[in-house]
Amino acid sequence: MSTFSSSRDSRDTAQASSWPSTAEAELLPRPTGARKKPAIERLKTRLEEDRVTRIALNFLDRFMGVHLKDGVVDWMDDRRLGMCGQDVVNFGSDSFLGFDRDVRVQAAIVEGMQEWGTHNGSSRAFGNIALCEEAEHRLARWMGVEDTLIYPSVTLANIGLLPALAGKGDLLVLDRKSHDSLHQSALIAAGNGAKLVVLDPCDSDTLGETLQTEDYEGCVVAVDGIYSMTGEMPPLREMDEVTRAHGGILYVDDAHGTALVGPKGRGAASMVLESIDNALIVGSLSKAFSCLGAFVTCDTRLKRLLKIRSSTFVFGGPVPPPYLAGICKVCDILESPEHDEHLRRLRQMVAQLISGIRSLELTMCGGEAAIVGVTVGDIEQTFKAGKAMFDRGYYVQSATYPAVPIMGGLLRIQVNANHTPGDVAGLLKALSEVKSEFGLGSN
Repeated sequence: MSTFSSSRDSRDTAQASSWPSTAEAELLPRPTGARKKPAIERLKTRLEEDRVTRIALNFLDRFMGVHLKDGVVDWMDDRRLGMCGQDVVNFGSDSFLGFDRDVRVQAAIVEGMQEWGTHNGSSRAFGNIALCEEAEHRLARWMGVEDTLIYPSVTLANIGLLPALAGKGDLLVLDRKSHDSLHQSALIAAGNGAKLVVLDPCDSDTLGETLQTEDYEGCVVAVDGIYSMTGEMPPLREMDEVTRAHGGILYVDDAHGTALVGPKGRGAASMVLESIDNALIVGSLSKAFSCLGAFVTCDTRLKRLLKIRSSTFVFGGPVPPPYLAGICKVCDILESPEHDEHLRRLRQMVAQLISGIRSLELTMCGGEAAIVGVTVGDIEQTFKAGKAMFDRGYYVQSATYPAVPIMGGLLRIQVNANHTPGDVAGLLKALSEVKSEFGLGSN
């Protein structure tokens, strides 16, 4: 248990890795800058002199063409894409249900643009278009709650919500494994006077001890529904029970579970909590929905308060009307029996992948929703393994520090409902070859 400084520093605990040590980092070339240089040049020099930045730049320069970061996608066709001159099967897409290629969703977005234009031209603090009200009501009906409030993204929802919910005299407890946007949002809340405690591990025992010993007026416990990198799920039911017992509210960033798990796809929290009426659930509208934005569950009274207290609602731009129309169309699909078929196909692909990985005796994590990780460990090896998969025709994401612990690098595979059994079989064949090449295996 610790107070929070930064998610990057808090994970930097390993004694050995392919990254230079602190002493080695001091030997890396330092940009030289004289006071006579223009201020913008001095700013760039100062930023480049930061130790972590210098390590990262050095690594990127050493392994140019291997890490596959900041790549340009030349074309996309369903689950294939052209990148770096190569045609690959895309296992890096978070359009988990394939709605980005659904002609009905595409048509709704076009019709929404034709009716409402590309943008409604003002902050929502000054007014909503009717289409936004409709989208919020449709989301509330699908989620089985009284109301919802839409934000432009999950990150902006978190940044607006956590400081609005936890202020001076309040306690904000954060799961260290949670998404970086929750960590950044928690920093703002702490700057505004909230007491911030970060737990690692964040389980019912450590959470209970914290809530028992800390003094607070109000309490918010923030956690992911599905961890974004590993695809695993925290013990939400136990955390919710402990939080409720101490008069607190569980806040769940369910971006990677939205429309994928739980009854009617209502997310990880809905899958394991007895009720979400005493919790706040943030869902994504840009992943499985393949549109744009995010929402938080609420009732009408709380919604009014959040509109007043949430800075990113007051000062942020709205979701453009075309995507609001797309959101309503996706809700049509989610409320129909067709959604069951999308989920059946997705789970079939995930099950095939997990079975194959286990047969290869690779160390894996996730599979609760649509993300499966294969452990590599060393940062350099993780990037090289990802490039080896790419060279074999399969794009997966090489997840490394600070997104995961410094020696916890993994190949992050995102399965989509419109992948085919052949796609997964080919991916497993490539993993088998990469296993031999890099000496991967279960612990």
